[in-house]
Amino acid sequence: MGLDFTKAIHPVDNMLTAIGHKQNLVSNNVANAHTPGYTAKTASFSDMLFAANSPFETRLSQKMGSKYSVGEAGEIDSGSPVQLQKEMIEMQKNLMLYSMTTRRASTIFNGLRTASQIGR
Repeated sequence: MGLDFTKAIHPVDNMLTAIGHKQNLVSNNVANAHTPGYTAKTASFSDMLFAANSPFETRLSQKMGSKYSVGEAGEIDSGSPVQLQKEMIEMQKNLMLYSMTTRRASTIFNGLRTASQIGR
């Protein structure tokens, strides 16, 4: 009974994709903060990760909750102007999620490396 690499890394891949999408939205909000008529956009991690249908992502999405409906691209138009302080907080949250996710990936790769060296 071996470890299925795809099954082990799939949740990490999904999370990194969601983090990248969220970072793009935050960056666009900051860049357009003073653009007349621009409204802040965000993404619902819970909806993006729940769609991936993985136990890790499902637990994480349940913890994060969801209060908006999400469009096809996962974007939510808040209808309100950009608040730079809020965007900086979102950027910090995203950085923490990225750090946790890359640590998880490192743990998976270290486990695979250890398993590959057994019996040498």
